[in-house]
Amino acid sequence: MCGIVGYISNSSIDLKSNLNLMNHRGPDASKSKVSRHNKLYIGLGHCRLSIIDLDEKSDQPFNFKDKYEIIFNGEIYNFIELRNELIKQGYVFNTKSDTEVLITAYDFYGMNLFDHLNGMYAFAILDKINNKVILARDHLGIKPLYYFLDKKKLFFASELKSLFNFKSVKKKISKYDITEFLFNGWLYEPNTGFQNIIKIMPGEALVYDLISENTEKIIYFDVINDNNNIAHEKTTNELIERSLDIQCRSDVPLGIFFSGGVDSTVIASKVKEAKCITARYNNNDLIHSGMGNDYDYSMKIANKTNLDMSTVTLPKTIYTVDEIKRIVKLNEELISDFTFQISEMLAYEAKSKGFKVMLSGMGADELYGGYPRYKLVKYKTIFKIISYFIYPFRFFLNKFSSFNKKTDRFFSFLSEKNFIFSYSSLVGYFNKTEIEKIIIDRSTISIFKNKISKLLEKVSNESDFKKAFYLDLYGFLPHNFIVADKSSMQASIELRVPLVNKHILYENFRKQDSFFINILNLKKPLKKILMGLFSKSIINRKKTGLNPPLEPFFNVFDCETLKKVLKDGPLKNFLKLDYVFSLVDEHYQKKKNNTYKLWQLLYLNFWIEENEN
Repeated sequence: MCGIVGYISNSSIDLKSNLNLMNHRGPDASKSKVSRHNKLYIGLGHCRLSIIDLDEKSDQPFNFKDKYEIIFNGEIYNFIELRNELIKQGYVFNTKSDTEVLITAYDFYGMNLFDHLNGMYAFAILDKINNKVILARDHLGIKPLYYFLDKKKLFFASELKSLFNFKSVKKKISKYDITEFLFNGWLYEPNTGFQNIIKIMPGEALVYDLISENTEKIIYFDVINDNNNIAHEKTTNELIERSLDIQCRSDVPLGIFFSGGVDSTVIASKVKEAKCITARYNNNDLIHSGMGNDYDYSMKIANKTNLDMSTVTLPKTIYTVDEIKRIVKLNEELISDFTFQISEMLAYEAKSKGFKVMLSGMGADELYGGYPRYKLVKYKTIFKIISYFIYPFRFFLNKFSSFNKKTDRFFSFLSEKNFIFSYSSLVGYFNKTEIEKIIIDRSTISIFKNKISKLLEKVSNESDFKKAFYLDLYGFLPHNFIVADKSSMQASIELRVPLVNKHILYENFRKQDSFFINILNLKKPLKKILMGLFSKSIINRKKTGLNPPLEPFFNVFDCETLKKVLKDGPLKNFLKLDYVFSLVDEHYQKKKNNTYKLWQLLYLNFWIEENEN
């Protein structure tokens, strides 16, 4: 993995400091180049993490016959096949890198190049022949690319800190994004939390014409379209084995992040020679939080399949105020995901053992129907009937730690008629009624609704399950990718997600809902692969994942201290503190378990504090 940064401006800018801010993304080389074209300066900078072809000839910016310059972050997994096709067309290669293959493919295919790429990438190409600069992001948005466009000046980077290092790029918090953040705990693409700072969308390219100085957005991939030039009708097992075959290509050591869940077990069962790394929480913290212990299952699976396993033992109390502030800086975007620190610890453990590339099962829940909320969406009518019987006992259920953070969300989902707000109550921790009470500018709620409505227009004839599937492609999935990218790159580790690619996505989106879930089961196609290898009790168990127990943090952080932090902070400029404090009181008086709501509010407070001018 690498970091890229660049600009189009009427003056030359030294990119050294921008690259230094992203050195963790590419400690092996750091270079930049400035060109002048039609009175405009085009700067391209790259910091390299060497994975394929370690020779310095593959450093970037990479020049192709003085026609193009490219900077590229990611991996083109099918570069060997693509290289062979291009050799048949008469091309000769000077390196063994996927970078040279990528820019050569652009020379041959032009803007049809994306039909031929299988990978995770964000890149910029200066096309001197056709007088344009192209920014692009992979089909699923696995790699980020941020940009700022103002008065025909264009600035872009792999990380926001590098983008904000340009004097012309100013931080200004978006109040609309804060409302959306309350609904989800993150933002749908392409928003970041800042005004005029957005990302290239998954499956999108931005083309800047150096003559007219105009820009054009090109959507080259959308799973709902049938003109994506993707071969299909392969079995799940065939698709995964092909994906693993090409994603295990590496000139450096490769391992697996192993949770003991279905996703990582599928990977480990097929890449048996790779070493695995897993995490272990404090057992008392898990019990107190009503969470299961995945570690014991991980070891059972490891012993049965003879996996080479290393364990990261996590500290008893994971989070502190200073640690949350640090994660706010590293996450950069308005994302309150609490798995960042765990992912970062695992990445550093991988680095200490000599790895540069790690495989992860991330993304399989979205593409194979693995989240319990999908079952609720699919069978909402059935769960409504069930709710009539359990509603009288909801206060009793709240006494159990495994239920007390979920019952309100369950009933909010069932009572909300609008699909957008109904689904958001399952994804986030605040429902629409609570957000109406807490937000100062309530008009921002309708802006969120309109944004999601436009996404849903494309799948208006699909089932509610497929609507949720589609929303997650532009919300929950890329938010997970961003956290994974930022946390793993702190340790200069490239993270690959072999259960996720454009072929799997395209194939799965066209399957019947019943292919993935039924009233009793989730993620059926992946579990089917493991049948015969492991017992049903292991395959069908409830999995905790990497989510850390947060209750211990709020046990240390007392009520009045929390109120003071929120009162003295900038939260009051956006939210009504009287309602915020009522949530704090409810929690500490043990009337409700508001752990995740308080986490989100505290995170938001520190994020605003960090990014206010």
